[in-house]
Amino acid sequence: MTPPTTLGNNGATAAPTNTLRNGRLPGDSKHLWAEMTASLSAELEGRVPPGLVAEIVQAVLDESRQAAHARAAEMTMLEARLRLERFIRARVSR
Repeated sequence: MTPPTTLGNNGATAAPTNTLRNGRLPGDSKHLWAEMTASLSAELEGRVPPGLVAEIVQAVLDESRQAAHARAAEMTMLEARLRLERFIRARVSR
């Protein structure tokens, strides 16, 4: 479960957003972006301009997608290496 945010009044801990509390992310990234932006804007009670909240949420989502892609590429490379090593061992043992 995602830890609570620290966006409450005077730095007090606020409850996590509904999206994160459920432990699942909707498949539609625009829907996720809109839901997160609205939830954070409400938690911030107008202390941050809505446009800035939207930009930050978009940046975080973009970074998250890039990190996930990099992890997937690393895992694919590892799997390819393991298969090649098995192939080489099988070929040498003949």
